[in-house]
Amino acid sequence: LNDTNPRSLIVRLCDVLSSLRIHGVVFEDDTRSEAVAQILDFISAQTSVPIIGVNGGSAIVLTPKEKGSTFLQLGSSTEQQLQVIFEVLEEYDWTAFAVVTTLLPGYEDFVDYVEVLTDSSFIGWEHRGV
Repeated sequence: LNDTNPRSLIVRLCDVLSSLRIHGVVFEDDTRSEAVAQILDFISAQTSVPIIGVNGGSAIVLTPKEKGSTFLQLGSSTEQQLQVIFEVLEEYDWTAFAVVTTLLPGYEDFVDYVEVLTDSSFIGWEHRGV
């Protein structure tokens, strides 16, 4: 499935799911597109077929998932990654920082969670901007 077009991905997966007796799907891709994860989550919810995303866009963690979805993603969430980053900053007493980010989808959630972590902490973080 080398085509990243959402329509062709959905059609191809539905063709495979309807033509074979499948108990589950392990999906890996080399994109970084969250759209792949959203499509797989939707397909899992609609078909009740468990799907495991192990790499690329399929492993970009979605929260929340579709009702009835059995889509498991083997990746760390943005929140988990930021918690580790802040633990390292705290360990070395690096309390002043700025955030440098791209404008790719999800960057606003990243920035928002940085604010949640710094506002709810007893550490005197000096957030110098984005």
